[in-house]
Amino acid sequence: MKRYFLLFIGFILLVAMAAPPVQAGGWKGDHHRGRDKEVRVDLRIAGAFYNGLAQLQNPEAGVFLFHTEAKGKPGDATIVGVNQGGSESIDVDNLDGCFFGADLKQIPGVDPSENSLVATFKDLSVLNITRDDDVTRLDEAFNCIRFFPFRFDFVVPIKFVGGFGRFEGATGTGIARGQSMTIIQGSNFGSEIGTITGTVILP
Repeated sequence: MKRYFLLFIGFILLVAMAAPPVQAGGWKGDHHRGRDKEVRVDLRIAGAFYNGLAQLQNPEAGVFLFHTEAKGKPGDATIVGVNQGGSESIDVDNLDGCFFGADLKQIPGVDPSENSLVATFKDLSVLNITRDDDVTRLDEAFNCIRFFPFRFDFVVPIKFVGGFGRFEGATGTGIARGQSMTIIQGSNFGSEIGTITGTVILP
């Protein structure tokens, strides 16, 4: 019996020695394996927005402040952002791609507005996100609006522009999609849901 027990212990030790080492941390070392490592972004977001005026780049333009929680890949995060602008947009005649009941569809133009998000992950890594103003992606962006009761849907091409921690030097592109509504008709505060998808490329 003792002999079989020693053989069993020896087998366990052999398997343990042959097994590949386990990476430390929750991200499995992606940040350190080769150049231009691609990381999938697939986040569901939900939270709040405030629409008001502020003395930013263009004090005459509306300002949207965002605060949302995000779940998915590459990890759960809190996202805070600001969007100032929207003064330059083109009204389109058709409502293709809009939700049922939309009154207006707009295609945002290229303008110097502030449109940035900061995603802070649980390990305190930070990923910076901004609107992608590349003219080749303008046809991907549009806003759909219903006035009564108010609802606003958006599709925005985005790009990843660095950060801290595991996202230091990050680049890449993606799409932000969402829906928002005011809680009280005519107010400046409301809720929103949406998704952020794309690919982050690490140096």
